[in-house]
Amino acid sequence: MLRCKIRWIAGLVIWLFAVVGYAAPKPEVAGYVTRVRGEVVSEAATGRQPLALGRVLYLGDRIVTGADARLEARMRDGMVITLGEKTEFVVRQVAGVTPDKNNSVFELAKGVFRSVTAQAEAKPQPREPDRVETPVATIGIRGTELWGGFNLLDAGPRTLDVVMLAGKGVYVESAARGKRVELKQAGEGTMVKGPGQAPTPIKAWGEKKLQAAQRTVAW
Repeated sequence: MLRCKIRWIAGLVIWLFAVVGYAAPKPEVAGYVTRVRGEVVSEAATGRQPLALGRVLYLGDRIVTGADARLEARMRDGMVITLGEKTEFVVRQVAGVTPDKNNSVFELAKGVFRSVTAQAEAKPQPREPDRVETPVATIGIRGTELWGGFNLLDAGPRTLDVVMLAGKGVYVESAARGKRVELKQAGEGTMVKGPGQAPTPIKAWGEKKLQAAQRTVAW
C-alpha cells in the first residue's frame, strides 16, 4: 500500500511539472483601447474577442474593424494608433515590451491607419525607426504623425498611399524592389501601386486628397 501511494505521489509531481513546464507563456501587454466605435475585434491564439474601451491589447493580436468602425489605441511606448473601417492590423512588437527590441513593429494587411509617435525625451536613447509592414511596402516612422492606407479615392485595394502629417520624417520602401523614398515635410506623400512596384516620386498632396485621408480615420 505504501509503495502504491509513493508511486501515486511521484506520478502527480511529474504531471504537475509537465503542466507548468509546457504551459503557454502569458502574452505581453502591448497597449490599451482608448476609443472605439462599431464592431472591432481582436484575433489571437486564445480566440476572437470584441474590443471595448479600456480593453488590453497583447503582442501578436490581429485587430479587425468592421464597416464604419474605428479604433484608437495607445501603445506602451506612447504611440497612438487610429484604425479606420475594414482594417486588419497586427501588433508585432512594441518598444520596451518586446525583449531586446527598441522599436515598435506593426503590420497593415488591409485598410487604413493613422499613427502619432510619442514625444521624444530630452535625452533619447538611440532607437531604430518604428515600422509598419504592408504587403507592398514598409513604412518607417521617425517621431512622426502620418496616415497610410489602401484604396484611397478608389485607387485600388492593392495601392498604398502614405502621407506625413507632421514630425521628423517617414520613409517608404518597396518590399520587392528595395526602392525607398523619404518624406521630410508635412503634406508630402507617395504611392506604391501594388506588389513589385517602387514608390512614386514625392509629391505634396492637395487639400482634396488630404481631407479624404483624414475622413477615413475621423470620428
